[in-house]
Amino acid sequence: MRQPPLATLGWMAFLLFGSATPGWTAPRVEFTAAAAQVEVYDFAEVAIRVQDPDVANPFTEVSVRAVFQADGQEPIPVDGFCDSPDGRVFRIRFMPVRAGRYRYEIVYRQPGLERTYGGSLQAVGSNRKGRLRVDPQNRWHFVWEGTGEHYFWNGTTTYYLMGWDDETIRASIDRLHRLKINRLRVLVYGRNNPRPWGQPVVPTENFKLHLNPWPAQRPDDIKNPGFDLNRFNVEHWQKYERLLRYARAKDMIVSVILYIGGQVLPTPFEAGSEQEDLYYRYAVARFAAFSNITWDLGNEYNFHRKAPEWADAMGHRIKQWDPYKHLASAHNVTHRTPKSTWLDMQLIQRWDSGQNAYMLGQRRAQEQTGYIIPQINEEYGYEDLWEKHPGQRAAETRRKNAWEIYMAGCYQTNGES
Repeated sequence: MRQPPLATLGWMAFLLFGSATPGWTAPRVEFTAAAAQVEVYDFAEVAIRVQDPDVANPFTEVSVRAVFQADGQEPIPVDGFCDSPDGRVFRIRFMPVRAGRYRYEIVYRQPGLERTYGGSLQAVGSNRKGRLRVDPQNRWHFVWEGTGEHYFWNGTTTYYLMGWDDETIRASIDRLHRLKINRLRVLVYGRNNPRPWGQPVVPTENFKLHLNPWPAQRPDDIKNPGFDLNRFNVEHWQKYERLLRYARAKDMIVSVILYIGGQVLPTPFEAGSEQEDLYYRYAVARFAAFSNITWDLGNEYNFHRKAPEWADAMGHRIKQWDPYKHLASAHNVTHRTPKSTWLDMQLIQRWDSGQNAYMLGQRRAQEQTGYIIPQINEEYGYEDLWEKHPGQRAAETRRKNAWEIYMAGCYQTNGES
């Protein structure tokens, strides 16, 4: 039986007052301490509330950072994030991966003001499955870190799951869970026209084919939404977190796909720009404390970024920002260069027949690098899509492909048209 949510465990408040200077009164900063006890692989959260915030942009002008440390262990740096458009609410989350007492110190900074707060919490053992890791005993495969159980990857593609309302998202996760699906590919950002790739998918009042992680002047304009890339649409991010929580309760991994290539306005920011780093770092600060995620830096990023150089650079930054070092990859480029040490698994795309021989070849190529990681065919042709003749991509041929991939000692992600 899972413990009640942290919010019900009895939180306490701590007030800090800024010192006055001529012509300026510092805003009051309130820290709401984390629960005194948290389960391993759950997360503790400290809320920071700012009365009368006075910065022009809280997403770029304020930083919230913390260090958590258990006795005898290395300190763990963690980023916080702004959780309100006006800068009144910030949060910082910490997921303990081992039991013990942790002390922490949080620093809130804005121009002309710095406030600190310290506390402690007790992490207790649990039956949570924890993070997904590469099996150290057999690096072609995966284990749940919390229980040591092997993880048999059985994924599916749900790019625009965030286009639905919460009720439909939960119902979809329930359905896939009943079908023994244990990994979902879910976009944080994407935009597409009706009937993408000739498929019978159209927006309705209840479903959107465009996602808005930034505030937009024209949120329903597919090609020209007028994003403010220096701020974030916190309601969108909060909704994604609800999806993560619901999937986590069912021990389902979510591949956090940060953008998708080949669509309308795939990358509203320039490669290597401040806005790109701001987006990726904000995603890590918000989502990293969820135990049930992996990172996909960009689905088919090579359409818009130089491969593998862009992924090698961004992958290392993600690993630097992520205190929990969740598994990371980028569909569908194979990364086998010496600079790809950030990579934890190959997310491959290769359609249709001959899967066994092809995936065995991928294993051999990986083995030659001296760095063994799991091989996953993340896209091998969607059921009934773009058939050259009736039945070419029927359910039976998809089943055979999946079987061939598994028999090569690899894994697969199916998709629904």
